Amino acid sequence: KKCVLELGGSDPFIVLNDADLDEAVKAAVIGRYQNTGQVCAAAKRLIIEQGVVAEFTRKFVEATRALVIGDPLASDTYIGPMARFDLRDELHQQVQATLAEGATLLLGGDKVEGAGNYYQPTVLANVTEQMTAFKQELFGPVAAIISARDAQHALELANDSEFGLTATIFTQDLERARQMTDELETGGVFINGYSASDPRVTFGGVKKSGFGRELSHFGVREFCNAQTVWLDRR
Repeated sequence: KKCVLELGGSDPFIVLNDADLDEAVKAAVIGRYQNTGQVCAAAKRLIIEQGVVAEFTRKFVEATRALVIGDPLASDTYIGPMARFDLRDELHQQVQATLAEGATLLLGGDKVEGAGNYYQPTVLANVTEQMTAFKQELFGPVAAIISARDAQHALELANDSEFGLTATIFTQDLERARQMTDELETGGVFINGYSASDPRVTFGGVKKSGFGRELSHFGVREFCNAQTVWLDRR
């Protein structure tokens, strides 16, 4: 049977030196923490060019600290409970492993005490390619900030993953963004906006993020068997 597999992701969120930082931070917070971070196509690896990494980090931590944790039915809640307790435990183990490997904890980093399956919105900085938060998918409210020397290094870091679902690039140089798009090993690329899906456009990944495409006419045809009819007019 024909099939489509849409699996996990560790999506890179690239911010270059010329980006609008306020817009980039706003998009990064939504892209990382929507649905309590439990989104396949989420901004999981924040790859920031060296010239703006300090300012981006400061603004990102400030915005993350303002997120309200609580009852998911309350209108002001942004961070609700995680889907399962074992997933929260696994996420906490990944955070602890990354800290033991040398990352810096800027915010959160622990389970929320009391009733409910909550985890603190967490920000890890100084994450490198060898660390757990870089190599594995973090399916919860944890962001990993990685510093890139330049745009080319950011591209190399983005592709240094077994996943390839979506990617984001924030820059005011659209021509450079298009060039980087050609080199990104992902099923989708979002320029100056966070990852999303829409029935009108195709969605899917490469590498261990799966194969095949959902949505749009590509998605419809994934489950059709094409029939060839050849009439020889001789």
